[in-house]
Amino acid sequence: MPLHNGINSIIHTAAAADLTGFTYTQVYAGAGATPTINGVAVVMAAGSTIDILVKTISATISVFVIGDAASTTNPGSTTGVIL
Repeated sequence: MPLHNGINSIIHTAAAADLTGFTYTQVYAGAGATPTINGVAVVMAAGSTIDILVKTISATISVFVIGDAASTTNPGSTTGVIL
């Protein structure tokens, strides 16, 4: 789930995913692909998305992860970690 107003703030290729610095909650396939997401091979059609908390992802060409920085400041000015 995006952090602010239903809008994610970052997109990375699956190969460049930083699973410690960012929390990814969506996977997008720009072309047909079969990435391994959280240990499961998933067949994705071109232009498809999966809403899921990404814990692990394979480095698949044309697959992107979308989310937000793992550490953020909420509107109450309390810094925290998003799990």
